[in-house]
Amino acid sequence: MDNLIKILLVTFSLCSAVYAQEATLEGTVVDEQHIPLDLATVNLLQAKDSTVLKTAFPDGKGQYTFANVARGEYLVAAALVGYADAVSPVIQITTAAGSRNVGTLVLKNTNTVLDEVSVAAPQRPLVERKPDMLVVNVENSTLAAGNTAMDILERSPGVTVDKDDNISLMGKQGVTVMIDGKQTYLSAEQLANFLRNTDGNTIKSIELITNPSSKYDASGTAGMINIVLKKNRLAGTNGTFTLGAGYGFGHKANTSVNLNHKVGDVNVFGTYSYMNNRGGNEFDIFRSIVQENGNTDFQQYTNFNRRNRSHNYRAGIDYNTSDRNVLGVLLSGYASGNDNDNSSNTLIGRTLTVPDSTLATSSIFDGSYTSFALNVNNQFTIDTNGRKLVADVDLSRFSNHNRANYNNTFYLPSGVIKDEPLLSRSDMPTIIDIRVAKLDYTHPMGKKNKVEAGLKYSNVSSDNDMRFENQQNGSWQNDVGRTNHFLYEEQVAAAYMNYSTQLGKWGLQMGLRGEYTVSDGNSITLSNRVKRDYLDLFPSVFINYNISDDHQTGISYSKRINRPNYGNLNPFEYFLDQYTFEQGNPYLRPEYTHAFDASYTLKQKYHLSVGYNRTNDVIAESMNQDTVTKRTWVTRDNLAMQEVWYANLNLPIKVAKYWNTNTNLNAFYMGFEGPLNGDYLKQGQFAWQLRSNHTFNILSTLTAEASVNYQSSLIYSVYHIGAQWSVDAGLNKSFYDKKANLKLSVSDIFNTRIQDVRTRYNNMNTVINQKNETRVVRLTFTYSFGNLKNGARRETQSEEKSRINMP
Repeated sequence: MDNLIKILLVTFSLCSAVYAQEATLEGTVVDEQHIPLDLATVNLLQAKDSTVLKTAFPDGKGQYTFANVARGEYLVAAALVGYADAVSPVIQITTAAGSRNVGTLVLKNTNTVLDEVSVAAPQRPLVERKPDMLVVNVENSTLAAGNTAMDILERSPGVTVDKDDNISLMGKQGVTVMIDGKQTYLSAEQLANFLRNTDGNTIKSIELITNPSSKYDASGTAGMINIVLKKNRLAGTNGTFTLGAGYGFGHKANTSVNLNHKVGDVNVFGTYSYMNNRGGNEFDIFRSIVQENGNTDFQQYTNFNRRNRSHNYRAGIDYNTSDRNVLGVLLSGYASGNDNDNSSNTLIGRTLTVPDSTLATSSIFDGSYTSFALNVNNQFTIDTNGRKLVADVDLSRFSNHNRANYNNTFYLPSGVIKDEPLLSRSDMPTIIDIRVAKLDYTHPMGKKNKVEAGLKYSNVSSDNDMRFENQQNGSWQNDVGRTNHFLYEEQVAAAYMNYSTQLGKWGLQMGLRGEYTVSDGNSITLSNRVKRDYLDLFPSVFINYNISDDHQTGISYSKRINRPNYGNLNPFEYFLDQYTFEQGNPYLRPEYTHAFDASYTLKQKYHLSVGYNRTNDVIAESMNQDTVTKRTWVTRDNLAMQEVWYANLNLPIKVAKYWNTNTNLNAFYMGFEGPLNGDYLKQGQFAWQLRSNHTFNILSTLTAEASVNYQSSLIYSVYHIGAQWSVDAGLNKSFYDKKANLKLSVSDIFNTRIQDVRTRYNNMNTVINQKNETRVVRLTFTYSFGNLKNGARRETQSEEKSRINMP
């Protein structure tokens, strides 16, 4: 009851202030049913001769912005195939810092029906810088065709994925990954499985948000990555079909279909995709155990062979119950199966040239993953002044069932079996249930002020039951040291308020978010229970200044939290072989980050940002070893402090009429300090990342793309990570009046992406070399068909699902 009272008090008592857009001219584009038209093209015209000065593309809410418009008289025109153009009255800007709301432009349906889709619309750049985020528009990219969501994410500017599939943004871990604005609540392993089984052809764009406002969840100390899926919003019946194949370590195949049918006030839509991938990777580990009578060395060589099969689906309906209200229902989910056949040989001895023994380990994994999610959303436009109320309710379940069989056999140098093989097996079912309710309210106050407020409640429960058995005398016996049943429940109640205003050349946003958390981790097998409850306030401040039409600056501050993944709290062992495992820590505490950022934009194209992040109680991965049993394991602990200084430069350059480039350079210093495993860790290093994308318009129906990527060596916690680089390339040929496309791509052409990770800390000496399947050749065919009459759906605004840790 006390917890409920606290939740209610936080939910209904928090308020605060502030955020400001940098726009000079802003407005909304809708159809006759007041449905946002985010596929429209909006142009800023000079009033005297209708010269096009700027072009904007509305967001999912139909809203667009023109920044830094000089003094003068203008028109704003909106156009979309299948609709009559709409043009605003003449707009007079009398001061360079003037801010005007154009209002709502309504496009009327002309009932134009095309047998086939054939649209020559302006194509968005691959990398697009917006005031609060970096957007990677992968929808039409040749390099994205046929790849998985994880492949595309790894190639995004400032994003890195380590050997354990942990995602970093601008060099920092602790990223919250969202799908269509929904927080995924998945651990690194479960999220990686989902992303590697998601067809990249279903992705529209990736949004990289390094410093979110108080409107967003406070989770994610490194910021947020939002993966925006394609939405087929065309009226009538229409869709897109995709078929692809590829080869790397093994063959790959994928297909997807996207359908939409809109009649009157009802819009029905759906997407289905299937992927069948064979692949694998190589994994070598050297480690030395320091002992009084001399070191014992281990050299392990491991091969992983994988086959993944996945079915993904999304289906929904939007119904315009009135000219101001849209009700939507969305069902989504996936079902995938993973089969892994792994083998490793470990040389053990004082000297590895003549080892004392060899451990041969073979393991067979069989995993099944399923999810089902239901979203009900309602958007109510209160009046024509922009007041809006949006509600979302989400119910979802994730489940997996992993089974594994292990065979450990020791051999003498002569090749004779030393002892009887050690046979073991594991059974790991996991179920996660997520329940979320959210309400957001927007209240414009005149042309220059706006208040946003919202409430949110989430409840997540996880049931992880690992059973481990060893074969003894021909029968299976429970391994009490590894078997464990772990339950976890977490409730978060949140409230936020933002206020934004425009004061001449100054834009200001201030906000406050409060989150009250109640968590309960219960290891039934070990009789170990850890309960926590805590209230946190997360302020944010954003200040922008328009120096002139060509020069804009801004500074921002926010506080954020990263709660431990559920699996990282589970104390049982994740078995790799007789001498290697991973173990959770039930006493992990949340980490908190203070993020400062300053930015400068030149000519609305070139962007530079610098910043400083300090994280307290950072959750850091560490290695431990037992010199008696010679076992090595990985766990996570709270380290006192992590600091990151960074600078990010984004340069879009048109080299020639046929050649466009976008180069993103991220330089940073990352340092760690604090007690760890009975020693004191203090180390840091300067590092940098470069990603340069090039697009060549060879013919009107033929384009080429190339991408050069480099990451220098860096330090993360106790790990020294080596440098790596890669080159990707692709061709795109369109035909049938651009209704069909054939794309050929090759990733990591020179096969140079090799992860080299070293640890020299607290008498530990470890070297890890991992070669993933990075060089893949893909061929993808896409065909669009149907009618072209736009009836845009809004995207749901819930943000749940990102920290489930499933084995």
